[in-house]
Amino acid sequence: MKRIIATALLVTAAFIGANAQQDAAYSMYMFNGLYVNPAYAGSHEVINVMGIYRHQWVGIDGAPRTANISVHTPFRRDQYAVGLTISNDRLGLSNNFSVTPAFSYRLRLPKENRLCFGVQASFNYFYQNNGKAVLPSTGVDNSFALNENLFVPNIGFGIYAYGKRYFAGISAPHLMPSSLTKQVGVVKYNDAIARVYNFYVLTGGYVFGKDASVVKFRPTILVKWQKGLPKNIPQFDANLALLFIDRLWLGVGYRTETSGQHKAGQAIVAFTQFKVTPQLQIGYAYDAEISGLKRYTSGTHEIMIGYDFWYDKKRFVTPRFIKYF
Repeated sequence: MKRIIATALLVTAAFIGANAQQDAAYSMYMFNGLYVNPAYAGSHEVINVMGIYRHQWVGIDGAPRTANISVHTPFRRDQYAVGLTISNDRLGLSNNFSVTPAFSYRLRLPKENRLCFGVQASFNYFYQNNGKAVLPSTGVDNSFALNENLFVPNIGFGIYAYGKRYFAGISAPHLMPSSLTKQVGVVKYNDAIARVYNFYVLTGGYVFGKDASVVKFRPTILVKWQKGLPKNIPQFDANLALLFIDRLWLGVGYRTETSGQHKAGQAIVAFTQFKVTPQLQIGYAYDAEISGLKRYTSGTHEIMIGYDFWYDKKRFVTPRFIKYF
């Protein structure tokens, strides 16, 4: 019985997602900025490769499993930067594979600050394997007779400002509200069909503490808003983290619901990131569900690994270069 109820809740969540389609969310968004903002490209000042895998709602059949890998770098003349994100998101019978190249124009500001403007083009391939659907034995549903696939391109824009101790960004990853049916391309907001909505993402964070401090403190926030959500309520991810000896991050976070039905929120997040070497970072996050799904899942797991390729070590005055974001 619990499996049936959990599956019903998952289908409800998938239905909400189909009518207000949004990209997968990551708990360690502060280390994966290119995924939400193309202007983030080049912000590591070297070639950076980042991979993240997220297994959501463990224990529920068909629950989301998402992975992405991104790479970005400034040019030798670091006024410009490029990046690329490849993602795969599975939910139930459906699969969304996307390739997103990005370009960033970077302005130098006083005191080693930057203001960046980014654009991206996303190429999404949606596939639904209806052959795996478990149907009632009472009859045949023609809706599941054939598999479905769809190619959906889109464009996005972002602004990102950062310095050694802070970052702030705003982005619109999908500027074209595209249909998820083969009959219609770009749609209107009042059309009652599944679509990719354009949505808006606001991020920010700051590191408190002197350079020589053993422990530093960093609050971060991500706000996501899009048309089509119930009551147009934005989703918030608020996090607090401590940095020990410039190598180990330990943090907690809180994520709100987008449906507005659970005032308690969606999840409590615990995460860590460790700088194994000045170039190699690994991380892990665990989401404890506090929504209506908490009775049916043991939580969500997310792992990450990142590497900075230093093509010019003279850029750094110390081998223990610290990148807070």
